[in-house]
Amino acid sequence: MKKIICLFAVLSGILIVKAQNADSLINILSTTNLSSDKQLELYNKIYNTYIYYDLKNASIYAEKGLVLARKDGNKLMESKFNAAFGRIYNTKTSYDTALVYWEKALDLAIKAKNKKQEASVYLGIGNLYGRQENAIRALEYFTKVLSIYEDIGSEKDCSMVLCNIASIHRAMDNTERAIYYLERAKNITEKFGDTDGKMQVYFELGAIYYVQNKSDQALEYALKAHEISRNIGNKVYQAAISEILLSVYAERDDDRAFDYANDCLSLSTEIGDPIMMAGAWNSLSNLYRIRKHYEECETAALKAWEIDSTNLNTGINILQNLTLANIAMGNKDKASKYLTNYAGIINKHIDKTSRELLTEMEVKYETEKKELRIAALEKEKQFYIWLSIAGAAVLLLAFGVLFYRHRLTEQKRKVAEQQRELAEQKVKQLEQEKQLIAAQAELEGEAAERSRLARDLHDGLGGLLSIVKLNLKDMKSYTVMDGTDVDRFGKALDVLDQSIGELRRVAHHLMPESLMRYGLHVSLEDYCRAIPGASFHYYGSDTRLDSRLEVLIYRCAYELVNNAVKHAGASVINVQLMVDDGLVSLTVHDNGRGFDPSTVTSGAGLENIRTRVSAYNGKIHIHTAPGKGTEVSIEIEKDE
Repeated sequence: MKKIICLFAVLSGILIVKAQNADSLINILSTTNLSSDKQLELYNKIYNTYIYYDLKNASIYAEKGLVLARKDGNKLMESKFNAAFGRIYNTKTSYDTALVYWEKALDLAIKAKNKKQEASVYLGIGNLYGRQENAIRALEYFTKVLSIYEDIGSEKDCSMVLCNIASIHRAMDNTERAIYYLERAKNITEKFGDTDGKMQVYFELGAIYYVQNKSDQALEYALKAHEISRNIGNKVYQAAISEILLSVYAERDDDRAFDYANDCLSLSTEIGDPIMMAGAWNSLSNLYRIRKHYEECETAALKAWEIDSTNLNTGINILQNLTLANIAMGNKDKASKYLTNYAGIINKHIDKTSRELLTEMEVKYETEKKELRIAALEKEKQFYIWLSIAGAAVLLLAFGVLFYRHRLTEQKRKVAEQQRELAEQKVKQLEQEKQLIAAQAELEGEAAERSRLARDLHDGLGGLLSIVKLNLKDMKSYTVMDGTDVDRFGKALDVLDQSIGELRRVAHHLMPESLMRYGLHVSLEDYCRAIPGASFHYYGSDTRLDSRLEVLIYRCAYELVNNAVKHAGASVINVQLMVDDGLVSLTVHDNGRGFDPSTVTSGAGLENIRTRVSAYNGKIHIHTAPGKGTEVSIEIEKDE
């Protein structure tokens, strides 16, 4: 539950428009002869009224506004209505379609030269990535918004963005940074008397105090935020705050928890947001689990899973509830299945954002000097272009003058050209360095997070399961059981052994111990030996490589072999690693079904590999055809 609440802050970070009477606005639109600008303004107000509870009507009036804005050539309003569709599809969790509309809105806002609309679009894109749990990209766009608001002096709007940044840090359990941003936001809302801003700050503080198990403070701020949300009619925040309140009252064994659970369910259903509905059902499942109503707990958890099984935080909590409920009800087969799914969802999302990498991404906001330097070089390049043109004009005018002056002018032109070329080279070099540093930082953060999670799974959860096993054996020695109970007890121990083995397998795949101790040669050989039909061949000097490079090569080999087994249906997989003085070469060949590169787009696995390899300026080659298997070769030059 403590992980789920954070999603609502990202969900509702869009600028809040107070609800108006949609019918009265529509009546004005239909009975009054209005100018195009007034019509566009009304379409926008009607859309903002419906967006909180009626997506169908919101879409209708957004479409009408978009058509009229295009007809009038009003770039600003066209941007706003494209952004409206981005928000609509974002609420429906159609993220690819939403991003298309957001990007159109951004292009139009830039053409309209409206910085505030540009910031609003960046905010919407940040919310989209936040809902997808891509914290790095979300924070990247939120810091862009904050930078624009500060540049244009829109201090009041900064509070909302600061709350969004705080919610990202809260989601990653980085509560100190979250509170830092909330204090900044709180000062701004108090300065301007911003009621909507106070609601968002109080909501975030309530959520943070709940995560910190400070229930009195959590209840205080959540009730303040709930009162404001009811007064202004913001149902999105009402639902999110109700979830905090039901969680606090549930832990206090207070029946008011059920009242807030019903509010949360009805509001999220009315809004029609799948993420909110799944969160509401999951919170109700938590409440039933605390009250030991295990059948109701399982029913509510399955309902949440049916609505949204892709969300990392919600998914983990749902599977925990399903596992614990079935253990309590004696359904060991179901409990074992859900425990296995729990390990699977962690493995699937293991490369999600770490708190350390989030902090590194904030450097993008703090290192504006480097970007300003690039902009200065661009201006310098334009200056020398104009200087060259001026030099050529002077040369034509002075054609009949003395030969000495002609040569002097020619010399100046050449110097200007050289300086312009030097400026271009500096710009390109800075861009390349920036991209390389960002890619390497991401890979280093990923490797560190994998190592940490592998240790936590093996030493933490693995140790707890082993203790459970020892306690069960002790119970057996002190308990008199008949034959049937002994058989059931033995099967339960077998399931626990299988779970411990699966946990160790997941931890090993996250960061193999053999890779850290013995290097790439031994770890790849061990991995291929465990895969049916896979063989491994090593050529070259058997020396250790840079630890980061070893992790990169291992993850690429793991991804390629996994693709061959799962997607290509390969029965024979040949993995070849060659290391010489200056080059590391990895080749994975399989006899699977292959594909046509000209018609099939590479999946997320190959894109991840391309990103890893590009961070080391490496090369990747893919040779494949339908029915003829696939061969992927990776070459990376070693640092001397």
